[in-house]
Amino acid sequence: MQRTIVPMFIETQETIRGNDKMQVNRRQALIGAAAAVGVTTLAGGRARAAEPIRIGAILPLSGTAELVGNKQKLGIEIARDQINAAGGVLGRPLEIVFRDDKGDPNVTVAAARELTSSGVNLIIGASLSALNIALIGVIQSLNGVMMTPSSPLDPLTHELFNRNFFRLADNNFMRCRGLARVMAERFPDVTVWGGLISDFSVGHDSWKEFTAGLREFYPRYAKRDVTILDVTTAKFGTTDYKTQIFRVLQSPAQGVLNVTIGADMITLWKQAKTLGLSDKLQVVADAGGELDLPVILGKDMPKQLWSNLHWFFGNPNGNAVNKALVAEIEKRTGDKNPSSLIGPAHGAVLAYAAAITLANGTATPAIIEALEKVKVETAKGTIIFRPEDHQQIGPVNILGSVPTPTGHQFKDYVEVPGAEIVEPATPGVPIKL
Repeated sequence: MQRTIVPMFIETQETIRGNDKMQVNRRQALIGAAAAVGVTTLAGGRARAAEPIRIGAILPLSGTAELVGNKQKLGIEIARDQINAAGGVLGRPLEIVFRDDKGDPNVTVAAARELTSSGVNLIIGASLSALNIALIGVIQSLNGVMMTPSSPLDPLTHELFNRNFFRLADNNFMRCRGLARVMAERFPDVTVWGGLISDFSVGHDSWKEFTAGLREFYPRYAKRDVTILDVTTAKFGTTDYKTQIFRVLQSPAQGVLNVTIGADMITLWKQAKTLGLSDKLQVVADAGGELDLPVILGKDMPKQLWSNLHWFFGNPNGNAVNKALVAEIEKRTGDKNPSSLIGPAHGAVLAYAAAITLANGTATPAIIEALEKVKVETAKGTIIFRPEDHQQIGPVNILGSVPTPTGHQFKDYVEVPGAEIVEPATPGVPIKL
């Protein structure tokens, strides 16, 4: 039987803080996962019949956000099974204790209290930004550790930050700046930009961060100045976008930032196709739709649609962790275009496993210290947590899609090094553009 070794070793890591490089000699644990039967770790063999190491996962498994939670649940389950097949962690199997937060902040906090009171102090979650705001306020008093695999809300690692919180996802600042940089690199002649956003705080923050990136990156990469038009907004839940679409149609905009989500996003861009906006624009930079927008719109999408993703299954340079995850998703579900939410949830299990290995246990102070030191090989690539604010630093995934006569094509893929676009760490203080 062919055996694959899962690497778990200690090394020296260079970390990057803002734009300044800081050499730090510190112990690093690197953990990967493999799906083949007979995988071994340094502990050897499959996970033995020992008391399991329990990790909690608080996700929206029912309610309006159940699709988010159940995609993440799949990634978590696959990581658990791969690690256990590889011998577990410290010779013990991992057990995931799932709780359904129903998308409700009060239920989220209650679930965390119940888990920590039963000895489960390591938690994956929450998924949604509002739930993270609720949980981050109590996690220290519960002596637990929480790790969101999806919320990009900037304040979580700034004015709301505490040391018991970790973000295994790109924050909004990184996502918007990554898009802006790729636009300057790939579309140097698109120098007039507008925006179509839902009228909520994340939409306005995204617009500020994206346009600040355009002003920085167009002179650097395109050697041209950029013109920023007034942003066009719509109330969340709008069903008729004619006013907003005609406003952009009558403007000189060549490119547009989209920050609409869910049903609003699909409604807007279907109407934009019907009214001619999608064909007028040279490119749409999408900060809200992930893979859903190109897949659902298909042949009716804008002629160039570039989206930032939590993870891209089709990474042409994907590592062994990515390949094993994609193969296992298809084996279990038949899905050949899996959700970008699956990868980071899978990675959260790997990150905790690496920290438990380095800490030689699950005590909260030791896990916090270990997570600040580990280097984790995830399906997205190699990531670290910046010690100052626990923001993930790794590749930012951006995908270019185009319409075809029968649907969509994922045409191009770019990884922007997160260390090159991340904001300076200011725990306890809001981002300053």
